[in-house]
Amino acid sequence: MPDGQGQHGKGAVHTAQAHGAHHEYRLGDIPSPWLLFSNALLVVLVLLAFGYAATRKLEEIPKGIQNLGEFIVESFISFTRGVIGPDGEKYVPLVGTLFLFIYVGNLWGLLPVFHSPTANLSTTLALGLIVFFYVQYVGIRSRGLKGYLAHFWGPIPLAGILLFPIEIISELVKPFTLAMRLFGNIFGEDTVIVVLATLSVALLPRFPLIPVQFPVLMLALLTTFVQALVFTLLTCIYISLQSSHEEHHSEGTAHAHS
Repeated sequence: MPDGQGQHGKGAVHTAQAHGAHHEYRLGDIPSPWLLFSNALLVVLVLLAFGYAATRKLEEIPKGIQNLGEFIVESFISFTRGVIGPDGEKYVPLVGTLFLFIYVGNLWGLLPVFHSPTANLSTTLALGLIVFFYVQYVGIRSRGLKGYLAHFWGPIPLAGILLFPIEIISELVKPFTLAMRLFGNIFGEDTVIVVLATLSVALLPRFPLIPVQFPVLMLALLTTFVQALVFTLLTCIYISLQSSHEEHHSEGTAHAHS
């Protein structure tokens, strides 16, 4: 009996240890959803605070934070017009919101004790799905449902039998490629910084003035911007491909009236 109880007790201890190890965070693990959601919420609050401060006291001659806000908006207008076309300005609310959330979210993980919301596949996939559904909405609105489906079929009827399923699959894959690209780069970047920061702590007794992670942090200031730019650039390209029919139609109408 004692042996049996001892074995049973050991089994219980091993089970408890295994259960505890399951919840223990280790390097490379993805933080809990609540932790990432709270960080995403903080990013949203920062952006809302910036928007409120930039528009609280509007002046004819902008200065300070209003000047910065207007510069950002004008940059988004030029960017969307350059990629999408003359009508690109109307997509600034979506494109600008995506860029600012992704960029600030990427930078957020560089701050001590904070985590990048974009280092979670659930967050990046949600952003990718938002882009996907909006692009489909733009395509249906600009082409009509029949023209939208014909766009996947292609100009050659017989070739459409082969092209249609390929085009549908490639369209369905877009949100996942957007999500995986952003997630992989930011999660990998944050993991490297954590590893180097841990190494710096280990080297403190011998080399107290060498922050090993500093060069990567400097590089991350650039890559966080690049990743946000790539995501929004691809978003604009997808919108442009679906809204081209609408732009050609509006140009044709303008020439007809002239």
